[in-house]
Amino acid sequence: MKLSVLIGSVLVAFAMQPAQAQQKVVFGTVTTVTLSNGPIVAAQALGFFKEEGLDVEIVSFKGTATLLPQISAKRVDVGYPNPDALIISRQPGRDPLPLKFFYNATRESAWEFAVLEDSPIKTLKDLNGKKLGVGALTFGNIPITRAMFKELGASAEFVPVGVGAPAFLALRDKKIDALNLFDSQHATLELQGTRIRRLQMPQKYLDLFSNGFVAHDDTIKNNPKLVIGFGRAIAKVSVFCEANPGACVRAFWTLYPNQKPSGDEAKAVADGIKIMNARFDKYLKFPNSGIRPWGEFPVQAWRDFAIALYEGGQLTTKDVPVETCYTNQFVPEFGKFDAAAIVARAKAAK
Repeated sequence: MKLSVLIGSVLVAFAMQPAQAQQKVVFGTVTTVTLSNGPIVAAQALGFFKEEGLDVEIVSFKGTATLLPQISAKRVDVGYPNPDALIISRQPGRDPLPLKFFYNATRESAWEFAVLEDSPIKTLKDLNGKKLGVGALTFGNIPITRAMFKELGASAEFVPVGVGAPAFLALRDKKIDALNLFDSQHATLELQGTRIRRLQMPQKYLDLFSNGFVAHDDTIKNNPKLVIGFGRAIAKVSVFCEANPGACVRAFWTLYPNQKPSGDEAKAVADGIKIMNARFDKYLKFPNSGIRPWGEFPVQAWRDFAIALYEGGQLTTKDVPVETCYTNQFVPEFGKFDAAAIVARAKAAK
C-alpha cells in the first residue's frame, strides 16, 4: 500500500479539526524501537497523540535502569519501563524514586526464556551453571529473573547480548545457552527461521504485569492534561490496532521505514502482525472481557510483585508501600472516547 493511500484513508478526519497548540512530550522506551512498540508508534503516526494536543518524540534507552534517572531528572516526560526498580526503591533505607506508573499497558509478563529446539535444556533449573543471554544488566526484568533462579536454587551466568541480530546470533552460534528477552524478540527470531522452545516459567511470575507508562510525581500533579492525553491516545490506538492490526503495522512503518522487510507486502504485513501481537495481545488481557478499564492497575498485582521480589532476595521486606508506586486516578478519563468511531476508522484503513 502506498503511504499516500494510508494517510488518505486514515488521517483525513484530522484535517477538519481546529488547530490547537501541541504540547511537546519526550517519551522514552527501554530498548530500540521495534514492532513491540507498534501501537505506541501507531498512536503517533495515525494522529491519536495529536488529537490529545501532544507532540510526542520517541527516544530509546538501554534498559529500565538507564531510563528511570532521565524521568527523575525531568529530561523525559513519560517512560515505558518495568516496575521492578520502582518497587525496590521503596524499601527501607533507599531513596524512593519520585515517579509513579499511571497506565497499565502490558498486563501480563512480557519476558520469556528461549532455547534452541534441539537444546538438551528442558527446564529453567537446567540453566544452572549455564550462560543466559540478557539484553543488558540494566534491563528491568533482571531482578525478577534473579528472583526466579534463587527460588529454584539455580544460578546462571548473565551475559549481555543486546536485542535483535546480536542476541539471535549468540544463541544460534551457541555462545549462550538460552535467551531471556521479551516476547516480540523471540517471535522475530522464529520468523527468521530459527526453531526455538520456550521454557516454562513459574505461574506466579507469568501473572505479573510488565511494562507500563510512568511519569514524574510533579508531572502527574501539575500536568494531568499530558497524562490523561497520553493514556487516552494509547487506549484509542489499542482499539484501532485490535480492529485492524495490518493498518497498525503499516502505520509503524511510515515512521520506521527501515524496519519494513523487502519483498512480498502481504507476507511482510502478516509477519509484522505476529511480531506486534506477541506484545499487543497482553494490552488486551482484562479479567472481564466485557469491561475494559484502560490503564487500570489491580492493587493485588503490585503486592504480588513485591512478594515475588522479596522471596527472590531482591527486597529486604515484602511490606513496601507499593501504593506509592502507581495511581489509578486517571483511569475514568482514559476511556472517554467513542470506541465505535475508532473501530470504524480502523476498518476504513485498507
